[in-house]
Amino acid sequence: MATYGGRRGPDRVRLGSGLVPPRWVGGFSVIEMAVALSIAGILLTLAVWRFGPALQRARTRQAVASVAADLQYAQMVAARQREPVVVIVNSSLQLLLVRSRGGTIFRQRFVGPDTEFGLDALTAAPVTSVEVFPNGVSTSPITLTATLDTYTKQVRLSRAGQIRVLP
Repeated sequence: MATYGGRRGPDRVRLGSGLVPPRWVGGFSVIEMAVALSIAGILLTLAVWRFGPALQRARTRQAVASVAADLQYAQMVAARQREPVVVIVNSSLQLLLVRSRGGTIFRQRFVGPDTEFGLDALTAAPVTSVEVFPNGVSTSPITLTATLDTYTKQVRLSRAGQIRVLP
């Protein structure tokens, strides 16, 4: 008897017209496959459970970064057009709108559940609209709060025109 991979098998196997050495056909038993798949399933469940909140925080941070970029865009458009632009936050539509005083829309960003950000809420305080002048100054400070589940992140536009993402 010869040994193949730790298992014993016949020295020769009759195939066709003559005796030839056997070829060991490797593989896993059904029980081995079931154990391996159940372990992989448990590990995958733990990974999804662990990384779910991290993905929500990342989406919220991405939404706040986009809102901050839109505020910078409003400052840039005001400087380029040499006239004030209005930034409007609509909490019910979860919309940030940058438009001119005359009504020309330069940018609108939806951040609600049906978008790439999937936020639960976008709120503005103390006001829901602010004018940004060509020199970067705004009529009042505004703080925008983005919320997804229990995680919230804020971005603030000061009256002096400073845009800051708050921790």
